[in-house]
Amino acid sequence: MTDGLDIGVWCLLIIASITDISRGKVYNWLTLPFFLTGIAYQIYLSGIPSFQTLLLSFATASLIFFPLYLAKIVAAGDVKLVMAASTWLSFEFLWKLSALSIVVGALVGFLIAILKNGVLKSFSNLIDHLKVGVQRKSTRVPFAPAFLCAFSILKIAEARGW
Repeated sequence: MTDGLDIGVWCLLIIASITDISRGKVYNWLTLPFFLTGIAYQIYLSGIPSFQTLLLSFATASLIFFPLYLAKIVAAGDVKLVMAASTWLSFEFLWKLSALSIVVGALVGFLIAILKNGVLKSFSNLIDHLKVGVQRKSTRVPFAPAFLCAFSILKIAEARGW
């Protein structure tokens, strides 16, 4: 990944994390321009052949996160954030980032639930979530910071040659 692409993703994730924590939303005014700029920048760097790779990354983001949105695990803004980031990232990096961000988001969500409800009630709620037909009371977890954290971990690993 080139430095310009890194800068674009860092800006996107930092701004999205701030709005997600402070307002509980990742806004379209943020994701749409980054989505379009990512497409334009990729084509500028590599020409039209890079468009196939860009579509593969976008399709991957859609296939991973849209079902999570349908299951009400992530919000629509989170899906749009991942799709915007996908225009800036390679297919391979996006896979790693998606997997790690889901793990980080789940750990943070469980930690928030434990701090809010206590250990026993959190495990009881987790079991209830797994049961079909049980009314669910969910705790919203800001996903943009989890995505930023996962991106940071992967960039550190990449810099260290891991």
